[in-house]
Amino acid sequence: MDPAAVSSFQTHLAASSRIVAIIGAGLSAPSGLSTFRSTNGLWNKHDVFLIASPAGWRRDPGLVWKFYSGRRRDALAAKPNPAHFALANLARHKQGFVALSQNVDGLLQRAGLNAGTQLKLLHGNLFDLACAGGCGYVEEGNTDDPLCPALSLSATTEEKEKKVLGADIAEEEKPPRASALLFAGIAAKNKKILGDEKFVPPELTRRDAAPLKELGEEERLPDTIPALHSGISKEELPLCPGCEGKNLLRPSVVWFGEALPEDVMSDVDALFAEEKIDLCLVIGTSSKVWPTAGFAEQARNRGARVAWVNTEMEAVKNKRRDDWVFLGDAGTVLPEILGVYGTDKLGE
Repeated sequence: MDPAAVSSFQTHLAASSRIVAIIGAGLSAPSGLSTFRSTNGLWNKHDVFLIASPAGWRRDPGLVWKFYSGRRRDALAAKPNPAHFALANLARHKQGFVALSQNVDGLLQRAGLNAGTQLKLLHGNLFDLACAGGCGYVEEGNTDDPLCPALSLSATTEEKEKKVLGADIAEEEKPPRASALLFAGIAAKNKKILGDEKFVPPELTRRDAAPLKELGEEERLPDTIPALHSGISKEELPLCPGCEGKNLLRPSVVWFGEALPEDVMSDVDALFAEEKIDLCLVIGTSSKVWPTAGFAEQARNRGARVAWVNTEMEAVKNKRRDDWVFLGDAGTVLPEILGVYGTDKLGE
């Protein structure tokens, strides 16, 4: 890193009171947690953008829970890295610090940040559970693994994996992987075969499988997406005690097609409506998901200078002349640029 840029940044940091950090999966990558898109959006040969959605839940909650059980297990095995601890120490020294995190892994909390005050969880928390039927039941901080016998590692037998992945199906008989364009073509062909009078438009919308973004015009998507097959029945999955098992519990995270939590977004709106912001840190995020991708510009509109920490220059969006850009692993870069503010030794 350019020593002059680091020095300039640290001078501004020392004079800053109100600091906003916008955080993505790159912060936890040094802890061994892969980013959501790191495998081209595939998990066990399934499209994770379909699984992590209301559409995936409606088709097979068992498969959705298998996916999130794996993520919970990985997060529990991971440890906060130096970047997590550096941010927690910064928050101790700067009372006006607030982190807006897209991460659901709980590592910032384990490093010492207080969720709700210093930390706003934009996409929820893997270890919070909520009633999928909307009875209002919420369970926070559940780190049980497994949540139920059907989601244990021992339950993943070779036979069950075959059922999930379709390994026992001849290659030529396997359905194609999810593709909106392909399904739209199939729907168009069905309409041509059935005719306008007999063809029934599907209920699924593009928003069900779309990345998080501001809601816009809904486009109808053909309901020809292949059924998912986990082999797990509803009775085997975590049931909601709040409604006496009438509904399933779901991970309290934001799925594709769902709005961000109203209470969190109300806090974020208030943050950007208040007085001057001195500094905005954009750490480990691709800046592709809205509305989070626009937060840096909102901070800039409140007077903030922006510092980017990422492994790729392509992730730096709308860079301005007086921005700082620090390329590299967050676990290494962030403690270095934060200097004494990223340690617990300031003032000793």
